[in-house]
Amino acid sequence: MSMKKVNDYKKPRSLCIVIPIFNEELALPYFLDALQPIIEKLRKKLDVIVIFVNNGSTDGSVDIINSTDMGEINSAILTLTRNFGYEAGLIAGLTFVTSDCYCLIDADGEDPVHLLLDFLVSIESGNEIAIGLRQLRVESKLLQSFRRLGYKVLARISDDPFTVSAGNFSMFNSKVRDSILIENSTYPFLRATVSRTGFKTEYFPHNRNPRLDGRSNFNKFGLLKFAVAGFMTTTTWPLRMAAYSLGLMLPLGLSALVSSIIFDFSSTAGKVQNFSIFLFLSTQSVNIGIIAIYVARVYKNSLGRPLFYVDWHQSYATKKFPFEYPNENPIYINTNKKSF
Repeated sequence: MSMKKVNDYKKPRSLCIVIPIFNEELALPYFLDALQPIIEKLRKKLDVIVIFVNNGSTDGSVDIINSTDMGEINSAILTLTRNFGYEAGLIAGLTFVTSDCYCLIDADGEDPVHLLLDFLVSIESGNEIAIGLRQLRVESKLLQSFRRLGYKVLARISDDPFTVSAGNFSMFNSKVRDSILIENSTYPFLRATVSRTGFKTEYFPHNRNPRLDGRSNFNKFGLLKFAVAGFMTTTTWPLRMAAYSLGLMLPLGLSALVSSIIFDFSSTAGKVQNFSIFLFLSTQSVNIGIIAIYVARVYKNSLGRPLFYVDWHQSYATKKFPFEYPNENPIYINTNKKSF
């Protein structure tokens, strides 16, 4: 009996560009000026819709978007009730729109917008993911070294394939988008999720541009927190090390206990025994802390809380924007903004 291919490949006819926004009022005018000519070129091949995810901005970012003439481009601003984090904003943008393919790009100008054209060519040729590989970045050498080391370590110990230097700047088809949304983690790390899906991928090395406004919304503590969150989401290596260290430290602890009975604490053997006890207790204290963090993550995931909440009353869209409204009334979307 002859077998027929399931879901034969078809060239995409629509593209949804997801742009997370958090206090980008200084960068947005320049970013939109650079993006719109690229969108016009993309529109010669397929329908393009743009969704800005307002992740709790407190500046004039929304006003700038609303006052920008987007021409015939279908656009929307999806406003979250507060800042739920960068990754949550991306997932929010992917959740409410149905399209043949999707693109993720930041509004800070670091991602070269012209690569969207190359991404589309890659998707049209049959690849399911086209993703940028970061080469040079405009930042301190110390921070660059920290990033490289962190990603190389993560690639080594990750439970699943992980591509070093790949960020979220990418384009992928609807199958990849659906795979991303299947995950129900309260600590999303999209660059690892996209890599883990295993779909056919083409990489595009590029140098990152300087931020258009010259500053980052991530401070050093925020970057460290983001790195730790990604680390914990991507690997269970610390848990395995906790188990291995217990096997190694248990004999040491037992020998220290026995030696405490035989030797005087003030003797040389007693000092060695004291150090052994300290090493055993400190190692197990660290292990307990690691286990506690993972248990806390499992607990939060088990609650099934939404990753974000949408303020539909403060969300705006063109009348033809293909929003999906799960359990929401679409009349809440304001379609009367003058720029839309």
